[in-house]
Amino acid sequence: MIKKELINILVVVTLLLAIGLTAGFSLGYYQSARTAFPQIREVPDLNPGTATIKFLKFENGMLKGEIAGADARLAYDTEHILSLVPGDSFEIPVYQVTLYQYYSARDLPDGTEYIASKSGKYYYSILSSKAFSITPKNRLYFKTAEEAESKGFLPSK
Repeated sequence: MIKKELINILVVVTLLLAIGLTAGFSLGYYQSARTAFPQIREVPDLNPGTATIKFLKFENGMLKGEIAGADARLAYDTEHILSLVPGDSFEIPVYQVTLYQYYSARDLPDGTEYIASKSGKYYYSILSSKAFSITPKNRLYFKTAEEAESKGFLPSK
């Protein structure tokens, strides 16, 4: 009798595990299929004369788009910065896009490539999250690394 009850318990546990695994797999598959890559839709230009980056489509691992309105710099990781004029098209390999940091760089002086703190000893690329953790009133802006170093700042580690 004990053997029979043990077998029944084992069968029930096995069935519950199988159902749980199937349900978990199905839910995960559904969720990943549903949130894969958002559909890109074009909207009318609301601010003519303002740089507008249009992401038009995602195809074969490439994010494709164009620039409208005004000249723009598109930085998608620390090594890749595109200087574009209205009408230029671009293709970005999605695997190179860095999405772990979000910050606004709209108020940078023209040509700024590096930022340092008035009270610090290092300078940082404008793509570094450390650069944008510096309080805006304490920021110093530089166009070149040489300019920052001539003011006594060291490259960030």
